[in-house]
Parts: sequence; C-alpha cells; structure tokens
Amino acid sequence: MNTFCPFFKEKCKGNECVMWKDEKCLIIAFMENLAQPPEEEHEEELGDRMPVVIEPTGLVEKEVPDEIKSATPEELAAELIAFAKKEFPDKERVFIRGDVGRLFWGSKNVERWSAPADIRLKMEKAEMLAQRQLESEQEIKMKEQLEQEKTELPSLVNLCVDWAKKQGFKRVTQSDVDAFLLEKNMEILPQTKRSLYAMANVAIKSK
Repeated sequence: MNTFCPFFKEKCKGNECVMWKDEKCLIIAFMENLAQPPEEEHEEELGDRMPVVIEPTGLVEKEVPDEIKSATPEELAAELIAFAKKEFPDKERVFIRGDVGRLFWGSKNVERWSAPADIRLKMEKAEMLAQRQLESEQEIKMKEQLEQEKTELPSLVNLCVDWAKKQGFKRVTQSDVDAFLLEKNMEILPQTKRSLYAMANVAIKSK
C-alpha cells in the first residue's frame, strides 16, 4: 500500500501497523468520521427546544347590522323571496340554501360563519321559510298550468295526428312528439307530453 500515513509521517504499512484493525486503519477511519456532517437530533433529544404550535382560536365574530338583529325570520324570509324573484326572474326553480342565500346575506353585509349563534339560527330559519314558500308557489303554478294544458290537449292531439300523417308515420315515438312540439314552438309539462304521446297513437291507430 502506497498511502502516506499523516500520523507516522511515512508510507502506510498496512496490517503491519499498530493502528491497523479489522482490515482498516483506525486513523483514517477517525478522520473520515470527522468529515461526516453531524446527525440531526431526534425529537426526544430536543426537549424544551421543540417548536410551540399555537392552535387557532376560531373565527372572530363580526358586528351584525341592526336591521338583521331586529328582524324576525319571517321578515327576512319575505326579503329573501323578493330578492330571489328580482335577481333571478327567469329561473324556474330557485334554491335559497346556496348561491342565492349567500348573495342575499352578502348584500346585507352579514357573514354566516362569523355571525353569532343566535343570528345564524335566525338566518337558517329564514332560508327554510323562504324555500318552503317558493316551492309552494311553484307547485300552485304548475297545477294551474297543468289544468290549462288539459283543456287544450284535445286540439293539440289533432294537430299532432295531422302532423304525423304528413310525415307518413303509422305511430309516433316520444322523439316524434318532441319534434312536433319543437316545430310548433310549444313547451308543455312532462305530464301533458306523456298524455299527448298516448292519445295521439290511439287516434292514429283508430283512423
């Protein structure tokens, strides 16, 4: 071995040297160990030097406008309904407990999750009342429309039968009924459409 020994200032004698053990020079092993970076301390060795984690204390409650504090859930529900009808007049079904509600409370400068518990409860009640009222109005509206379409159904069946004959159909499918209504630029309730389909086929078969 031609390695120079820094301890004895001469060529390394290998296993003839007194510092040689287990096929390795103890001096070189010691110097290599010094060159290694120190190992990271384990958690159990850190003791009091462990970082302190500060848990969040929760949302800070914001001041609620007096008009919200003094209003009843019924009064707020009425405002919610008026807001929904004004901002979304063309929407058939409005879901208060979603974007509509968030937009309404935002216009009142109220944040649901930062409001006191009693205000959040009032907001929940107002949204439930408003949703129930809107669904009731929608149900009444659909019943009125269905009654109106029932009176117009016989003439609509005749129109559909004449249309089907022109197309050379011996019967109509649901898709044919859709095409007929599209051509006539008409929109009817699903219940009326099913009745039209059944009655038109009966009429075509009987003629």
